[in-house]
Amino acid sequence: MHKGFVLACCLLFTFSMMLGQSRSTFTQTIDGKKFYIHSIEKVQSLFSISKLYNVSLEDIYKYNPELKTVGAKVNQEIKIPFSSNIVIAPSGTVNLGSQPSEIIDTNRYITHRVLKGETVYAITKKFNISEKTLANYNPGLTPTSLKEGQMIIVGEKSKPKVITRDFKTTTAKEEKANRAEKALKLSQFDMIDTSSLHPNLKPKKLNYTIGLILPFRFDQTLALDLNELTKTNGNFPIVPGLAVDFYLGVKKAVDSLNAQNFNVKIEVFESDDNDSLLINQIVNDSIFKHLDLIFGPLYANGFKTISKHAKKFGIPIVAPSTTQNKILYDNIYISKTNPSYYTLMESLADYCIDSLLKDNSNIYLVILSDKDKKEMLYVNEFRKYFTAKQKKLGHFTRDTITVIKGVASLKTQYKPNTKNIVVVLSNNQVFLADMTTQLAMLANKKEITLCSWDDLSESENIDQEYLNQLNYVFPTQHNLTNLASFKNIDQWYIGLQNTTPGEYFYIGFDLAFYYLTQLKTIGPDFIHQLNTLPFESNYLRFKFTRPDRLTGFDNRGVFIFKYNDYRLQKTGWH
Repeated sequence: MHKGFVLACCLLFTFSMMLGQSRSTFTQTIDGKKFYIHSIEKVQSLFSISKLYNVSLEDIYKYNPELKTVGAKVNQEIKIPFSSNIVIAPSGTVNLGSQPSEIIDTNRYITHRVLKGETVYAITKKFNISEKTLANYNPGLTPTSLKEGQMIIVGEKSKPKVITRDFKTTTAKEEKANRAEKALKLSQFDMIDTSSLHPNLKPKKLNYTIGLILPFRFDQTLALDLNELTKTNGNFPIVPGLAVDFYLGVKKAVDSLNAQNFNVKIEVFESDDNDSLLINQIVNDSIFKHLDLIFGPLYANGFKTISKHAKKFGIPIVAPSTTQNKILYDNIYISKTNPSYYTLMESLADYCIDSLLKDNSNIYLVILSDKDKKEMLYVNEFRKYFTAKQKKLGHFTRDTITVIKGVASLKTQYKPNTKNIVVVLSNNQVFLADMTTQLAMLANKKEITLCSWDDLSESENIDQEYLNQLNYVFPTQHNLTNLASFKNIDQWYIGLQNTTPGEYFYIGFDLAFYYLTQLKTIGPDFIHQLNTLPFESNYLRFKFTRPDRLTGFDNRGVFIFKYNDYRLQKTGWH
């Protein structure tokens, strides 16, 4: 069975039939107030009805008090207060190649209107970004879905720099900017122990409620014609598919931990970064302030608003996918589980020092362009961190790193009969593919080790023989070779979905299992002790730190993998 169809079925059935329901078109005015008259369907919950009509459970109980005493029954007619905010999704099929209409924040993003005949590759070359970055900016965008006249995001606008003055005492505004910049980098040299801070202690209890705020995009998925989808072998929308997998992972972890003395209830909230109305509805929902722990939203933009309101109620909130450390600033209740690029970069530098660097080694930082500000930022930070770490370890401090531009320059610098470590911090996939090919042609097996950001082992543009020859090394937040450890829950997922799970299923399970285990063992106070609770799960490594008492926790748990004997191998580096 096609995975797109299976995922759709999951959406239709897992959430108490939320996606298979139809809103009533019958309205009635009672005592001057307009209501929908809804007949309760089989396996339909009051929670799913509240989400279907975009009203709170409190309002449903208010106008149907008998539901609290005798409960809900199939075919029972109940009154749903009319809301002008309800949007009924169109029926029939949708063009899976087109993007849903979304508002783009032009103050933040650089946009581009697709020209006639323009391809994804041409756009990435024009704006010097990778296809992966373009896809991250535009979820669901594929080479076949790109259309003339389509507005897409191709980058982020740089923010004006804050200039601090050394000749006078910094103002409150400048101090705030300094702390934000510190939270952005979060170098491990700056970490302090904040586990002794225990603000707003909450008692341990038996029953907890957690919130999942995820982009199910019901308005998009409700419009799908599942029969047509399977006939055409179409793909289920990517972002809702990730949300479903994450939810199922969390649900499986909750089911495995629930016991007589520990019970967790899941509340699901639909979110979308670009829908401020939807986000406001979440934070104003009567359930929100009673949550004990929140996972999501997945992306930084929506997360900022949700976390601000969570802080008011002292609710711990977990950012499960964003890499941006700036979301941690000024909120001690936030923990971010996806390591930043700074963390990956520093971990790679540590591995070079600990495991690769020898007396006769040379390290080359190869850049695509010195005009790429982001790439040069990482290159300069790598050099600075590398030098500082060498000094801290008492090693010989001569500058062993050479920055060179392009493959041609590397060929002139290359030294035979020594160990040459080549570090590429570019995200340009075309450049990486060309670099890998030419290095492999240049080197003997033991002379060059190539290091970079990503797992290139599945790249269609890079010969696996080259990665093996170059002993390719990269940092990652995921234990990529340990998926066999999920064998038991894989069977549960396959039985439910009739297909193998995606990465977000494993992430959802491991995050929920880690946080809820701490909640069960320690109680709500665990959230202020994360830096004392390191743990390695099947797919993730938890190693939390924070730079000061006003900042949330960042996860610096990273794995280092190398490509050897034509397969990925996890190193023993911690």
